[in-house]
Amino acid sequence: MKLFLALLTHHKLDRLKRLVKTVELQYPEESIELTPVIVVNTLNDDYYQEVLDANLPFEVVRTESNGKPGKGKNSCMELFLQSDCDFMTQIDGDDFLYPTFLRSIANHVNHYPDIDVLGRIPLDYVSKTKSELGYTFMPDEDTHAAVWGVSLCNFGERYPSRGNWLNPGNPIFCVRFMLHSRRSAEIRMHEDIGNGEDHLYGIQLLAEHIKGNLRFFLTASSDFSVIDKSLDNNIQVEFPQTEKDNNILKARMSLYVSENRSSFDELPLIFKDLLLNQFEKEQFIKSLFKDESWR
Repeated sequence: MKLFLALLTHHKLDRLKRLVKTVELQYPEESIELTPVIVVNTLNDDYYQEVLDANLPFEVVRTESNGKPGKGKNSCMELFLQSDCDFMTQIDGDDFLYPTFLRSIANHVNHYPDIDVLGRIPLDYVSKTKSELGYTFMPDEDTHAAVWGVSLCNFGERYPSRGNWLNPGNPIFCVRFMLHSRRSAEIRMHEDIGNGEDHLYGIQLLAEHIKGNLRFFLTASSDFSVIDKSLDNNIQVEFPQTEKDNNILKARMSLYVSENRSSFDELPLIFKDLLLNQFEKEQFIKSLFKDESWR
């Protein structure tokens, strides 16, 4: 299997270097031929030059930017479709991989070779505030981490139903897309949205799954990557969600699905044993934060 790994960045060279470091730390996986590409999608010419000057070990491609995340993520899909790879994973430059990322991808694809989209439900993350959920620890004096230590657990009843995003408030659900086939990469994100484009995209994919046009799976595994919420200038800060934004998102989501089939709860859910438990995750994250080579 050939995997296109798009490392999407628009700022923060140190975080990008950390992500690159975790690509280099991957446990060997013979069934995957990896093609990592750094995709610089930014309006900042100086940042692009910073990335070039860093002499990182992977190919660097700059793509056209409008300052919104959907444009950058669509450009990753375009590069993937121009390659000869079978699947794509796109990782934000702020985030980082566990060393089990490739092995976990292989575990899922080897079991379900016809998969088109893989979304994960449990989210491990680091942030400036302590979480009330999961196994928590501090990798440094300024950062809190919250990780999952189990994957074989009850996620409730699953059947076609009304999505929670239709309720008052922000239409957000905890799903991150870990894998795309060439078929699902043909479906593109809305490029004019500053915050929430991935949630809308999830509904677009759900609609195609319901129609039988692609196979959308969720997984209870959390041994792929870690989301970094600790930056002061992240997307949520740069594009704060207003009630008007929420209404626009909900109106667009409603164009794709009917109210009674608007939930991810009807999607098949994969259960795999975790390749890292919570203590091994803690050890890896703390070691990575102590590593000065990416700072």
